[in-house]
Amino acid sequence: MSVTVAASYAESVGTLHVKACQDGVCTERDLELQPGTVAVDQGCTKEGACSATQSFDGTRRGLVELPALAETPMDATVGGTSRSGTPLPARALTFTPKGSYPFGEQCQRFVTASLVLDAEGLRQE
Repeated sequence: MSVTVAASYAESVGTLHVKACQDGVCTERDLELQPGTVAVDQGCTKEGACSATQSFDGTRRGLVELPALAETPMDATVGGTSRSGTPLPARALTFTPKGSYPFGEQCQRFVTASLVLDAEGLRQE
C-alpha cells in the first residue's frame, strides 16, 4: 500500500505511522518517506525514440508491505508527528483496493491500494 503526502502538506509532516487491516489481518509500520517524483516528457526523436525524466513534485511517499492485498474493504489509519514533534491528527479511511490490468487483459491482474494524506484528511488515490 502506498501513502503519498500531498505537496501542500508535506512540509508539515515529520513522521508517519500506518495501520492497515483487511480480512481480519492488520499490519502496522512506521513509514520511511521519500521525495515524490513525476515523469516529465522529454519528447520524441524523428526516429520515434521517446524519453522522459523524473522531477521532484514536492510530495513525500512511503510504502507499507502487506502480506496480501485483495479487492475487499480495508481500514487504514495514518498518524504521526509534525516536523516540530507535535502529534498530527490521526486520519482513518475505509476503502476498497482497486484491481486493474495495466499491461493488458492477457497479463496478470494487479491489485493496488494508494492513499493520499493532506491537511483535510486521508483519501484513496
